[in-house]
Amino acid sequence: MTLATEIMPIPAPAPVAGPSAWRYFRGVVSTVITVLAVVVACLALVLAVATHFSPRGQYRAFGHPVMIVLSGSMTPVIRTGDLVIDNAVSPAQARHLHVGQIVSVRDTPGSLTIITHRIVGVVRHGASVSYITKGDANNAADAVPRPAADVVGVFSTDIPRGGYILKALHEPLVLGLLLASPVLWFLAGLFFRWAREMDESASRDPAGPAGEAGGDR
Repeated sequence: MTLATEIMPIPAPAPVAGPSAWRYFRGVVSTVITVLAVVVACLALVLAVATHFSPRGQYRAFGHPVMIVLSGSMTPVIRTGDLVIDNAVSPAQARHLHVGQIVSVRDTPGSLTIITHRIVGVVRHGASVSYITKGDANNAADAVPRPAADVVGVFSTDIPRGGYILKALHEPLVLGLLLASPVLWFLAGLFFRWAREMDESASRDPAGPAGEAGGDR
């Protein structure tokens, strides 16, 4: 008598899409973070270089006067440590400002010290124009009117605590790291790709032969 044995096929396990999807998502997030980091580093480098070679107290970036606030005389509109960005004005424009505008003016004619205060009065003597300025947090107006010729710019916006960041960007170590950041980013990308290729190569290698029978029969 012959016995027939029926062998049932073992179904293959369904592919798991989880690790592949997670790897794709992780790659997208990593790329976005890398791009943002590079953009921020490039902007910081441009700002640092653009202002680094400006005379003290006369920082300019992209044609805009830039000032680091050292006092709280304009609190709460502008606070200590903020970075003030002004719109540049021509001599003709500087003679036609009005009460309520916030302006940056030289403390004294020819001074490198810049004061950012609000115009509270306009004084005209023939063709000459001067402005009475006052800090919002001060009890009294500034002691002397500011000639229109000493106006550096008209307030546009401010970056909270940005002054501290700009000051740090002028430190030699920070500036050097910013200049080296493109090279560091390129090297980091090479090492990352190398590590990923090594990992993928290891995962494709077989674990070795199994279940081999040795010897003669």
